[in-house]
Amino acid sequence: MEKLFSQFAMPRGRLGQLAGWFMSKENRGINKWTIDFLSIKNNDHILEIGFGSGKAMKYILEQKNLVEITGIDPSEAMVYQALRKLNKRLINSEVRLIEGYAEELPVLSQKVDKVLVINNITFWRDPVNTLKNIRGQMNDGGKIAVTIQPHEKGATDETSELIGGQLSVLLDQSGFTFIEIYIKPTKPNDTVCALGIK
Repeated sequence: MEKLFSQFAMPRGRLGQLAGWFMSKENRGINKWTIDFLSIKNNDHILEIGFGSGKAMKYILEQKNLVEITGIDPSEAMVYQALRKLNKRLINSEVRLIEGYAEELPVLSQKVDKVLVINNITFWRDPVNTLKNIRGQMNDGGKIAVTIQPHEKGATDETSELIGGQLSVLLDQSGFTFIEIYIKPTKPNDTVCALGIK
């Protein structure tokens, strides 16, 4: 059972692809809810940290044709799934995928307008410095959305509220301003999204 749960942190191989499919199915409503907060416009450059199977990217590209997306994810299995899902988009150079940890985000060739982080900031080794690096690569006025639906044993809706406060502190310590917290009623626990502006 522990082996199965580890797949959600770092999907690997066939079991990892199954975990990725499950996460993308479970996160569908959360993805759309989070993306809506970003008010994505044509010509935006979007960065997704922990893109999983590429479901959120596909949704964004279906809504807006003239955007560029860069994604970074540490799982080879998830990069493979996203490559398959976004195949046509990759040919047109609208999407760039990087295999690596959030802390390893390289210097991008173009500044970022919107940042999307869903259900993975809890796995980052150094959230504040990672967020500072991301902020440094954003255009002024750029927006970040960090969403978490807690799944750990014993988590409740109150856990989501506490996480919202922690995310607010992380964004503040990283230099983001106009921080807002939103709660979405979901099962088994509420989902929280923290928004910040550079």
